[in-house]
Amino acid sequence: MTVTVVVAIGRNGVIGKDGDLPWPPTGDLAQFKALTMGHPLVMGRATYESIGRPLPGRTSIVLTRDPSWSAEGVETAGDLRSALARAAELDDEAFVIGGAQVYAAAIEADVVDRLVVTRVHLAPDGDAWFPEVDWSRWYETGREAHDGYDIVTYDRARP
Repeated sequence: MTVTVVVAIGRNGVIGKDGDLPWPPTGDLAQFKALTMGHPLVMGRATYESIGRPLPGRTSIVLTRDPSWSAEGVETAGDLRSALARAAELDDEAFVIGGAQVYAAAIEADVVDRLVVTRVHLAPDGDAWFPEVDWSRWYETGREAHDGYDIVTYDRARP
């Protein structure tokens, strides 16, 4: 199974503020929908709650440490490995969509095959950051320039 991280990052590494994006909508949501449609989404509980509902046409797998937490129309998992195992039962590609702790867990576990990064041309204040990435382990495979942001795809370098 391919594990793809999808994230929007400011120039300063910020990805969020107060549970929301720290910039106005960039226009990358249509690309996000097209990219993820039909595939499972893995996200943290706070990210799910910021979205407020399951996204149509995709299975939402929400990571939570609270075994009593549930939401209609979503599946839950207690850890990243369980979430990815469930995603693998559903499809050959899963998308990790946040938040910061989930991104960090996926990168630290070394399970990510692809990064689709919206590089926002701003450096806003925030309270959530994308984790450190060893960019020497990734190579750029695509770039779309837009007004105020670029969408850049990176694949993991294989030894």
